[in-house]
Amino acid sequence: ALTEAWAALPSSSHNHFMLGHITEWFYAGLAGIQVDPAAPGWKKFIIKPAVVGDLTWVKAHYDSPYGRIVSHWKREDGKLTMDVTIPPNSTATIYVPVASKPGEDGPTKDTASVSESGKPATKAVGVKFLRMENNAAVYAVGSGTYQFQSALTKTAK
Repeated sequence: ALTEAWAALPSSSHNHFMLGHITEWFYAGLAGIQVDPAAPGWKKFIIKPAVVGDLTWVKAHYDSPYGRIVSHWKREDGKLTMDVTIPPNSTATIYVPVASKPGEDGPTKDTASVSESGKPATKAVGVKFLRMENNAAVYAVGSGTYQFQSALTKTAK
């Protein structure tokens, strides 16, 4: 740790978290592992990955008080695959980026392109569709391991 001021006066903190914002950006931004502001404490959390630029995959984990949260996404051949792990006794809100319908400028209203473990996500056990939001299908899930897959375009975020 570095001091917060060059002079390192006794009145200044000597426990400055150097470059911590970069680490947090990797798991909270790119991997999308975020605390739910409505329920802090990691019993309920959000996975909202940032599928940006020319990145083809991100894999990260966070050790919460309930266990390890995993977010791993990859894109290839126009498809996005998200592997997520929700620890015991916790729940999550999962944002699965999807493609807009051809010719549309907004998010699609069709969730048929989203699957979980090879089945339509709307029929998967333990997966509840909540809404569409900014080119993402939003689901509530309980503890367990899930694999979501969706069609993805270059503009989906």
